[in-house]
Amino acid sequence: MNRKIFLSFSAALLLLAACRAKEPAASSEATPTASTEAPAATQPAPTPSTPATSATGIDAGAAAAGIASQETNWPGIAADVTEFRRKGNTLTAKVVLRNHGSEASQPEIKYDEVYLMDLAAGKKYEVLQDEKGAYIAALRSGWKDRWYDHLQPGQTFTLWMKFPAPPADVTSVTLQVPGVPPFEDLPIQDV
Repeated sequence: MNRKIFLSFSAALLLLAACRAKEPAASSEATPTASTEAPAATQPAPTPSTPATSATGIDAGAAAAGIASQETNWPGIAADVTEFRRKGNTLTAKVVLRNHGSEASQPEIKYDEVYLMDLAAGKKYEVLQDEKGAYIAALRSGWKDRWYDHLQPGQTFTLWMKFPAPPADVTSVTLQVPGVPPFEDLPIQDV
């Protein structure tokens, strides 16, 4: 019985030695290695495509080139700030919500929870409203205070909203959108 264990152990050692002999020797140059795990912080880049806009305003498969990006609290949804422009007395923000997940998701934006914050001056700027109290922003049909919709995998939607413009000497602010971590220190583009 001991002989069988000894032979099995010897065979395992020989196999291990043979495997090690086939490994490349370490060198000063880095050699790429294959990995079955994707890096945690790396996401596949969106592929450019021609937007096919549906009746709901959803751009199927549109790629967003943005100023800043955040993952959201909605499964599979990322938010990309694509425009942040001051023109005259208003600042327009455009945020593309894109579903990069494998299932439909329903983001909802209540504009009374959206604001800009000038941290240096301690000033908060809320989304502008018209004379009837409707927010000057991308709205869900029949609503004057919010947007929501189901985004299927691969679909995007461009939210836009208007704010009072911070003074000209303010060059960056923080944008807070519900369900999304703050977009801090966004540079204001002057038109």
